[in-house]
Amino acid sequence: MKPHVVITTAYYSPLLSATTHLMRDLAEGLAEGGCRVSVITNGSVWGGRAEPLSGVALKIYRARNPFVRKIGILNKLAEYILFAAYAFVRGLCLSRVDVFLVVSTPPLVGLPMALVARLKRARLVFNLQDIFPESAALAGMLPWNGFAFQCLARLEQAIYRQAKLVVAISESFRHHLARVAPGTSVEVIPNWVDTQKLTPRTLEDDPEIAVFRHGADFVVQYAGNLGFLQDLDTVLHAAELLKDAVGIRFLFIGDGNAKAGLEKQAHLRGLANCTFMPLQPLKKVPTIYNACDIGIIPLKSGVAGIALPSKTWNYWAAAKPVVGCVEGDSALAGMILESSGGAIVPSGDGKALAEVIMAYFRCRERVQEEGRQGRAYAEAHLSREVAISAYLRALSRLLEAERTVSVLPLNPI
Repeated sequence: MKPHVVITTAYYSPLLSATTHLMRDLAEGLAEGGCRVSVITNGSVWGGRAEPLSGVALKIYRARNPFVRKIGILNKLAEYILFAAYAFVRGLCLSRVDVFLVVSTPPLVGLPMALVARLKRARLVFNLQDIFPESAALAGMLPWNGFAFQCLARLEQAIYRQAKLVVAISESFRHHLARVAPGTSVEVIPNWVDTQKLTPRTLEDDPEIAVFRHGADFVVQYAGNLGFLQDLDTVLHAAELLKDAVGIRFLFIGDGNAKAGLEKQAHLRGLANCTFMPLQPLKKVPTIYNACDIGIIPLKSGVAGIALPSKTWNYWAAAKPVVGCVEGDSALAGMILESSGGAIVPSGDGKALAEVIMAYFRCRERVQEEGRQGRAYAEAHLSREVAISAYLRALSRLLEAERTVSVLPLNPI
């Protein structure tokens, strides 16, 4: 009998988020590997659903959530509460579940799912994508070590202890878990990119690339959430320092709480070299990441220790160098150095960022070589096939330890 894995994730195709493609790949990959997979996720106010693959066991359950993707803290809180309630009820209604695989967004959703797992006699696997409430404190939403922070930290640690397995996306996350919840069973599986679907493209391959480049000779791009954890003010500072550099354009693609303020600042500073575009449909992801010359990953000081943006792998899959605005001892900095696929500048240092951008602008051979090296690193270490096989092995070991379900259907991809 196929093991039944239920993935609980707030965002799944066609809804857009940083983890949309990851959760879709994971669900489809586990199904292809021999699992029966159900996905509990949000729906959108405009409808639409992801269809199961033909020939594999994959079913999707959606909460009709009117607060999805709306800006504002209260809207986000309402979205999280409604989703958690739906996931709890839907999880109880599912038949014979072996594993509840819960994604760490939204925060604390693991608590109701831990109760569901216990009631269903299933195992809880917690997929740790970012570390809460530290992320909220770094975003300025909570005071560090205040009463609310301490309470939320204890609740989050309770999830770690309830989980049979925590899948962390970096070694720094493993170290955090060892500190706050000693004894937690942890498996490190980095996020990934589908290197078969996201490949290098030229303007001849994809004419729509020209739409995003806006006629610029050299495009510096940030794509993703324009929020408070991203150090986008530093990118604006670099753009201001380079506003007289003919041919260089800064392209911001996405939405978020910080977008309106960034656009206003760009206008007030007269930054004609900055272009803002809204969040794009998932089908345009290959075009987006091929529409630049270099990608920027700007994180506020301290954020790189609790987050590892997977958009980095998207740039590498498209053979684009990455400039990480992060601490030199962070996991992201380590991967950039290991891959030779980009450069590192300190968080908050707009002058250093401008200098690195200009160095790339003046040496296109460096852009091409580091892009090739980043692509090779992604293929070797960060591909969909490598990651899904690691998940299948981890689940197989977990189920074998429980000895309640056959692990024979779990086949590495």
